[in-house]
Amino acid sequence: MNQILYTVENESEKNRIKSVMLFFAITIIIFGLIMVSMGGYRMATAKVAKEEAKEAATIPKVNLYEENNKLKISINHIREIKEIIYSWNDGEEIKLSVYSENFNGSLEEEIDIPGGTNKISLKVIDSKGKTATASGEFTYKGTYMDLSVIDNKSLKIIVTDMLGLQNVSYQWNSGEVLTAYPTEEHPERVEIVSEIPTGLNTIKIRAVNRANAVENKEMPVKGITKPTMKINYNSDRTMLTIKLSDDQGIASYSYKLSNAPISEVAENGNLKENFKEKLSVVTSQTKQGNEQQSITEQVPFEQGFNYLEVTIRNIEGVEETFSGWCAK
Repeated sequence: MNQILYTVENESEKNRIKSVMLFFAITIIIFGLIMVSMGGYRMATAKVAKEEAKEAATIPKVNLYEENNKLKISINHIREIKEIIYSWNDGEEIKLSVYSENFNGSLEEEIDIPGGTNKISLKVIDSKGKTATASGEFTYKGTYMDLSVIDNKSLKIIVTDMLGLQNVSYQWNSGEVLTAYPTEEHPERVEIVSEIPTGLNTIKIRAVNRANAVENKEMPVKGITKPTMKINYNSDRTMLTIKLSDDQGIASYSYKLSNAPISEVAENGNLKENFKEKLSVVTSQTKQGNEQQSITEQVPFEQGFNYLEVTIRNIEGVEETFSGWCAK
């Protein structure tokens, strides 16, 4: 009987030990699975963060090269390009129009190379604001002509050739041919300023470099005049006579006459610095010129100090303002 009881108790102990061991085994397996999954999550998170950091740090790759006197801008990048900004010789910045809606990783733009040797500074900005910079010196090969209008009345002609120039000649319409020569200090450059004749004109330019290569250019140039004005009294000194003129025609004009007692605007025969603050408007008119070349207006002036302002605009949009005063 005692032997049977002992055997039963022994089997119960064995079963209890097996249960404890199984529990610990299952716990260890679960813990291991959790550790593996957490490690995988950390690795995945680290990989994503690394890729994001790599993408954020990436800037556009820019290559500049010359081809047929054009500057080629080649860009490779993983993101869309939003802006390309450049300047020549640290001058005014110019923004290129960029069309990259269907951007496939590469983009190419081109700009003209100015005459002579020039330095370009360039910025490329992507859709996330990452900026790449590039710079370089590029030389225009051959004869380069740059024409620009100054003050609506003169044409500036700049001709450059890095081989050196022999001469540059130019002719307005069928008039006299004029010739200019480079200086010893700057044999590669000739600069000419010539007054533009009134109306529509044709200018012809011929440049010869030291290798006897000839470059010709012909283009239309419209000469624009500035409006003019003259003011006089009438015979009995009761009216101001204003004569406006412009060879191309007056589009519109306006005038304003203001008045004040002389004692308020002048002291010891000199105008006070703040004399305009004392003026009261007597009359103000704005009228159409109807493209007339000459217009005369008469404006009655008052006793005391009279200040007149006149603005004229011609049909080309050139505007001039005149002012003056008289006392009665």
